[in-house]
Amino acid sequence: MENVFVWDFTTGPVSHISEDGRIELVATHLREVADMAEHFASETGLAGLDRYARTAGAYHDLGKYSNAFQERILRDGPKIDHSTAGAYDLITRNRNAWPLSYCVAGHHGGLPDGGVKGEVAVTLVGRLNKMEGGYLPSYEAWRSDPALEELLQVDITSAIGLSADIPTGIDRSGFQCFSLSFMIRMIFSCLVDADFLCTERFTTGSIRPRPTEEPLEVLLSRLEEKLRGFYPPGNELNKLRCKVLDDCGERSKDTPGIFTLTVPTGGGKTLSVARFALKHAVEHGMRRVIVAEPYTSIIEQNAQVYREILGEGSVLEHHSNHEFHDDDDPKARTMSLASENWDVPVVVTTNVQLFESFFASSTSRARKLHNIARSVIVLDEAQMLPIKYLYPCIRSLVELVRNYGCSVVLCTATQPSLNRYFEEWGLSVREIVRDEKTLSRALRRVDYQNIGYITDSELAEMLAGHHQVLCIVNSRKQARSLYGEVAALCGDDSTFHLTTLMHPAHRQRTLTTIRRYLQEDAPCRVIATSLVEAGVDLDFPAVFRALAGLDSIVQAGGRCNREGKNPALESIVRIFEPISDGGDGGAYCIPSEIMNRIGAVRPLLENNGVATFDSLETIQAYYDRLYKYRGDRERNHSTLDEKGIIEYMSKAVPQETNKGRTLLSFPFAKVGADFQLIESPTCDIVVPSDEVAGEVGALRAGCAMRRDMRRLGRHTVHIYQDDLKRLNSIGALTCIEPNLFVLDDPTLYSEKLGLSTAVSGGNAMCF
Repeated sequence: MENVFVWDFTTGPVSHISEDGRIELVATHLREVADMAEHFASETGLAGLDRYARTAGAYHDLGKYSNAFQERILRDGPKIDHSTAGAYDLITRNRNAWPLSYCVAGHHGGLPDGGVKGEVAVTLVGRLNKMEGGYLPSYEAWRSDPALEELLQVDITSAIGLSADIPTGIDRSGFQCFSLSFMIRMIFSCLVDADFLCTERFTTGSIRPRPTEEPLEVLLSRLEEKLRGFYPPGNELNKLRCKVLDDCGERSKDTPGIFTLTVPTGGGKTLSVARFALKHAVEHGMRRVIVAEPYTSIIEQNAQVYREILGEGSVLEHHSNHEFHDDDDPKARTMSLASENWDVPVVVTTNVQLFESFFASSTSRARKLHNIARSVIVLDEAQMLPIKYLYPCIRSLVELVRNYGCSVVLCTATQPSLNRYFEEWGLSVREIVRDEKTLSRALRRVDYQNIGYITDSELAEMLAGHHQVLCIVNSRKQARSLYGEVAALCGDDSTFHLTTLMHPAHRQRTLTTIRRYLQEDAPCRVIATSLVEAGVDLDFPAVFRALAGLDSIVQAGGRCNREGKNPALESIVRIFEPISDGGDGGAYCIPSEIMNRIGAVRPLLENNGVATFDSLETIQAYYDRLYKYRGDRERNHSTLDEKGIIEYMSKAVPQETNKGRTLLSFPFAKVGADFQLIESPTCDIVVPSDEVAGEVGALRAGCAMRRDMRRLGRHTVHIYQDDLKRLNSIGALTCIEPNLFVLDDPTLYSEKLGLSTAVSGGNAMCF
């Protein structure tokens, strides 16, 4: 028979017990979460969201009033579902409250799929059916708690509080449906962040510190002080850079919306876009600036620039390879905590972190979403957004601009022609630079030459003939092969290799050496993959680029004659196509994304238009081909949303519980699993060295702390499953956990090439 607790509501049912024995009542926790969730929602810019978030906070832990949960927390009883109770009570009390049921049901395990009628499963419908059938513990004790009576008296007359007008020609139901799904995610973000912070505050006995209390106005003044040193400009190149800075300062007063900043490589866009973003945020009362980058190498470089100007505590660098140093350092600990919800003025992060926050169902990814509202979002190297997810990315940005007070800046030298996609949703796109065509012509510092098909041996001979040269290829296999041939001709000391088979700390060391060689005018020949194309400050007199998308070719051109010291006619970017891999006669394996971009650029080669590769007209024509824009909205969007994510979220259908309560069935969990900007499954190989010997030892012993894992991230190589099988076949790895391994054979990692996966034979042991 179930134990019966008789509540004394001067104490009441328990929500949490701290390690030092302090007790927090359920009613106290619900009130605090409701207050904080309401506050978070009030800052998002969407009218009415605050009361929805408050209601979700008030209901989220009603299941803790059950005897079963009290048995769990007071007597270490079995785990129980305490999240479904509040979700059920919401939809029972008010048929319009079902959007909040998603949030409450998922506040621990993540937003669930809506499900279908009749099921009893992990979907929302299934969980509500279990509650209706009496399969989950009763929580009726809450009704006797007077502390909750006022808190739960919230009238939800409608859960669709979106104020924006729907553009002409757009399916009204689909537009509202997606907007509603996004609103549910926003409420969910407010709820789960509030729940986590309130629980943390109770268990630690203190409020977590913010990295800085300095407002954006102070950060802007620091940036302006730095920029004053650029005036008056001393040469023609700096005059152009200052003109870009001036345009960014003037246009920052424009009303919020969608902007482009089209600046050729070397035009100073890193500081220019920072000026626009900070001034725009201050001008319009926005809360933070978020800069999203495609590569961690760009993040590391730009974040350091921003930290030096704005202050260490004002800039969060957030990506998988970043170390927050020692967690015993209070400042590092504070910044580490800020990475959980982006409560910091300036965030420099990855496209993956940003966009997966818009569609992820997990609580950890969702926590930061409410802090993205009312931000200036800068998409640096915007052309790098994956084609197959481009439309969901655009649609989420539209939602943030229309309903959540954001501005978006698409910043790149090769501006993708996305204007028409934003215009479909009633948003005009404004270029920040007053005369981008004149700027493009003035900053043109290279010529392009197509040298056609070439073998690795022929290419190596050409590279060896240059004193300093950069060659960028599309595959790590070719980079390794080509490096070997060039090194045989020129020697290891003057030949360098850069690919993702080198861990981040190794790549950084190599880049430092390369920059020193370039500065000293020493012989320097670099073979690399595309990781050097954007945001890596290298300046070579000559560049070779394997055929790729126009964006990649022009970005490669940005590593040639970067400072304009030589005439463009003497600074050549040579485009080539590999004939074979030089070993087995087969073609190099190239990812489908790159092949799509090659298909769009090939007509330019056939028309002998190479010399105008970097003109704005050519770039737009390339993107029109790439995105297959034909004026047919449905057909075109199918190529930019391969997983059908927008259709899923725009065409949710009504479903009923067993007792006839109706909700729209959104596939939140499915979409969260489908939306993966990095799709190829990879695993992490930790490379031991004296530098991280202690951390590797802790990892092997199973006692690695969070600070150890962050430090090891800088010494980790990501490899594909086929490579993993080869390394496992010779017993080269120790398996720590699924997808995490330690390299046991030090001969497989070299200071020149990084990790070698070209191995065979033997058997692996997994512990």
